[in-house]
Amino acid sequence: MTSEAVHAEVAWRKAVAHLNEAAAQNADASPIAVIHSSSLRDAARAVLFKATGDAPKRHDSVIQQFGLLARDLDEAMRASGRAFNAAKDDRNAADYDEAALSSPEDARESLRSARAFLTVRDARHGFGLSLSRDS
Repeated sequence: MTSEAVHAEVAWRKAVAHLNEAAAQNADASPIAVIHSSSLRDAARAVLFKATGDAPKRHDSVIQQFGLLARDLDEAMRASGRAFNAAKDDRNAADYDEAALSSPEDARESLRSARAFLTVRDARHGFGLSLSRDS
């Protein structure tokens, strides 16, 4: 297995672990903890490793590189890129916007988006590590 393939697999496993951890949180009691999941970043890094052999580490750089990859592909991939951007905006609002207060419904929507993102990426790139039924 090449180092790129190893990096892709590790990033994907992290994405699934982050998604499962977010799903285990109580969205009513801890909405920010659910929103703060890094599953999208890790899943996007896994895709970048598979597609290009390399992936940045910082959220903004991952989003930029994933967006460049996604824009030239099918609508499902472009929709994934938009979901990734929306999740970053939600996370930043939860962290830095003094006027924003994340709700349990925001957390559940974030979790649904992350699950959909990982499901589409797994179907497209064949990571072969299925998501648990609870995630």
